[in-house]
Amino acid sequence: MSVNVTGRENIDPQQSYVVVANHQSLYDVFVLYGYSGIDFKWVMKQEMRSVPGLGIGCEKIGHIFVDRSNVQAALASIKAAESKIRNGTSVVFFPEGTRSRDGALLKFKKGAFRFALDLNLPILPVTIVGTKDVLPSDSIDLLPGKVRLIIDPPIPVEGLGVKDVPRLMEQVRSVFEDRRRLISV
Repeated sequence: MSVNVTGRENIDPQQSYVVVANHQSLYDVFVLYGYSGIDFKWVMKQEMRSVPGLGIGCEKIGHIFVDRSNVQAALASIKAAESKIRNGTSVVFFPEGTRSRDGALLKFKKGAFRFALDLNLPILPVTIVGTKDVLPSDSIDLLPGKVRLIIDPPIPVEGLGVKDVPRLMEQVRSVFEDRRRLISV
């Protein structure tokens, strides 16, 4: 697989971000780890904790599990994660909440945007294109291919409140749609 990365100059290594990425494949996580240059903790659904090897490994290195079926437990998990996000360590959210089976963007959840506001951290939009062809959904077949990772300029959130969440969500969605439309892998 070849990976073409653009926008690394948009990252300040001393700044923590709420990294918001689209989600096409399980391979998205490996692309972010290997090519973004960002030190991050990943927010994942509680069900991932039961995946052999992955669950215990992610727990040991401090990733964040969220029980999406229990709003109070999810909020408590996110609150506990705040201490891990500082001094250039960021947090990654897939706002769609799950992988898109066909590459089309799914409806966004609000968690990433609320987290950014709560911690007053800029949102860093990251668009991933091509991973759905490298590791298709519901498959373990890793295929050759080309992937693009586009890191856009951070979106500041200082001075914004909960009422601005829909606008922030739409702003990031527009970035993802524009990048995917303009980029041929």
